[in-house]
Amino acid sequence: MTKGKCKNLPFLLKSNKTLDSQFKQHIQKHLNQQLIAKDVWFGSALNSERAAAVLFPFYWRDGEPWVLLTQRHSQLKHHSGQVSFPGGAYENQDKNIRHTALRETEEEIGVPRSRIDLWGFLDSVESISGFYVTPFVGEIKQADHLNLCEDEVERTFGVPFAYFQAPQNRINHRIKTGDGVKEYAEFTYNGDVIWGLTAQIIVQLVNRLKPKT
Repeated sequence: MTKGKCKNLPFLLKSNKTLDSQFKQHIQKHLNQQLIAKDVWFGSALNSERAAAVLFPFYWRDGEPWVLLTQRHSQLKHHSGQVSFPGGAYENQDKNIRHTALRETEEEIGVPRSRIDLWGFLDSVESISGFYVTPFVGEIKQADHLNLCEDEVERTFGVPFAYFQAPQNRINHRIKTGDGVKEYAEFTYNGDVIWGLTAQIIVQLVNRLKPKT
């Protein structure tokens, strides 16, 4: 992530000190807890792609878990204006890929690692821009304000996690590519379109939580 100007913004989303412990335990048992492959853990991604990580951040609002999302700045060269999770590419100063997710979250939205409780991680996913992205899932504690890096983040907003779990809110697309037909999901919440890698990560967690038949 490039360094740039940052701005303090009030975080107007009502937040409890911790998410409900039962919800946390329910999510945790569906997450990966074992060590990531050594080459990914230390930032050397598979298939010659660059390693990256994002934070899938929960917070508590109005008695239910919400998901915090960012909108990338409209002037960025890549993926401008898109909705995403806080995160970015592994850098040499990072101790491991988990450190990448924490560092990028603090740089982009001003939440230090002391206010983040990591619960586990999801399977890594490949992006079309050449990154092998590991999503870490956790809770932002005491989310009373954010410090957005305005060179990269236009704004933040929240979506109730239950919204992503409702099948009627997901649109599934099928497209033809050079590698065959691929599917991708799309959500629209209050005019914000959530698709691509971000939607893929959300769907991965939602599918893990579905009761087994």
